[in-house]
Amino acid sequence: TVLYSSQSWFSRYCETILSLLSLVSSRLPLKVLYQDCEEYRTVLTKLENQDSLENAALDDEIEALRREEQELIQQLQEVSDEHVKVTEELAQLEVKEKELDYEEELLFREINKYEHRIAEVKAQSNCLDDELKYAEKQLERLKKTNVYNAVFHIWHEGHFGTINGYRLGRLPTFNVEWEEVNAAWGQTALCLQSLANGTGHIFQKYQIVPFGSTSYILDGENKLPLYTNGGLRLFWDAKYDQGMVAFLDCLKQFLDFLEKKGSFRYPYKIDKSKIGDQKGFYSIKLHFNSEEQWTKSLKYTLTNLKWALTFVVQHKLAKTSD
Repeated sequence: TVLYSSQSWFSRYCETILSLLSLVSSRLPLKVLYQDCEEYRTVLTKLENQDSLENAALDDEIEALRREEQELIQQLQEVSDEHVKVTEELAQLEVKEKELDYEEELLFREINKYEHRIAEVKAQSNCLDDELKYAEKQLERLKKTNVYNAVFHIWHEGHFGTINGYRLGRLPTFNVEWEEVNAAWGQTALCLQSLANGTGHIFQKYQIVPFGSTSYILDGENKLPLYTNGGLRLFWDAKYDQGMVAFLDCLKQFLDFLEKKGSFRYPYKIDKSKIGDQKGFYSIKLHFNSEEQWTKSLKYTLTNLKWALTFVVQHKLAKTSD
């Protein structure tokens, strides 16, 4: 473009010179014209040389600009490639971010689930702690409570000895039913056998079999009842008396066993089928005996049993877990 512009200018310049020469030649001498012509040639040569230099400079500048253009195009391509690469990495990071967001959500759900479970376990643990404290208090209370005193309450009610509220004996003026007497004998047998089991005592000859209102004592193969229905059969069957005598013998064995353990004494002495003190002895047999004396012997029997129970409890001789 620059070259084309220079040639156009030069052509107009030459045309102008020729026009002037034509004008001058018609008015000036030929010699002068030659001089002017030389001067114009000199100027024209200078201008041509100047144009050549300027064109060379322009060509160099154009070449430099082309090289710069190529470098910029190359840089643009590199930047474009880098942009594509960064765009791909950004897309991958966005995918990874979504995956991490999903995993984070799952993790928060799991955390919430575990925190909820921890809260439940903590609540259960607190409940168990409360239950344990309550159980420990109950255990301490139970340790201070002896099972024999809790299970067997031996006392008296007027002329009658009682065990757990059941009267043991009969009087003409107090018609105690035989069912109550039988129940009282069942509790009495259970108490003595429990004390023997707890202290490790084994009865000689006899075996007490507590069986509620139909308890009995075994003498070998012979079954001696501690219960009766009364009536005429009572006076013809001596086994009821034999059972009570056998029980009195077992009680004396246990009382003697406790005497060997320490300073234990019981208030009423036992001599075979009789029990009493210096004021008198009373038979535990019902045959050929009055109900008053029989009932008093039973009351003395329960009293001795009460003393044995108290001694065992106070001296912690029995294993209550048995």
